[in-house]
Amino acid sequence: MTASEIAGQLRQPEGEDGIRVSAAMNKSNAALYKMVVDLLGIKPRDRILEIGFGNGYFIPTLFERETSIRYTGLDMSETMVAEATRENQARISDSSVELHLGRTEEMPFAAGAFTKVFAVNVLYFWDQPTLALNAIHRVLDTGGELVLAIRSRETMQQLPFSAHNFILYSADEAKALLEANGFRVSEVRTAMEAPRMSTDGSTMVELENICLHGIKF
Repeated sequence: MTASEIAGQLRQPEGEDGIRVSAAMNKSNAALYKMVVDLLGIKPRDRILEIGFGNGYFIPTLFERETSIRYTGLDMSETMVAEATRENQARISDSSVELHLGRTEEMPFAAGAFTKVFAVNVLYFWDQPTLALNAIHRVLDTGGELVLAIRSRETMQQLPFSAHNFILYSADEAKALLEANGFRVSEVRTAMEAPRMSTDGSTMVELENICLHGIKF
């Protein structure tokens, strides 16, 4: 695939190429996802929404932290909803997991439905981030928490595909965006990953992980 095609599959994985890209992302996002789960501070009976769950590979990780949670996932890829449904059928059957097809800006959930919302490597693809954050603010309960995880602009620019329809941020820019849209940012965690081959296999990269923890006000 070309850099542009990879970018398109990262935004909205579809078909066999999308399945392959999402499988590669399971490995490349592992350290970032762990940062997110640590920062979420999952509690008994939390009602958690993940935006952009991909193939659902990491969903069991949340239940390893706390078995009593209710998990809802939202993704705009039909292929990923199908893959994640297949991988998490047992929890879907017992109603601890629900998966939905849709966009962040138009999510169908009730106001105050969730205690926590998180998204890993999704912020780049919100063409209207204010609308997306307003939608998240609406569905969070009073005092609800948002965790956003991205890679820094400086290190993402090592990846050729990031030049194609990605909106890149520094930690300060992402923090300012949350603060301008109804969230008090209580913590920003950063960490450099060990050098590794990029997802497309084109180059060695050293990526900076950024996790922001915001509280609805």
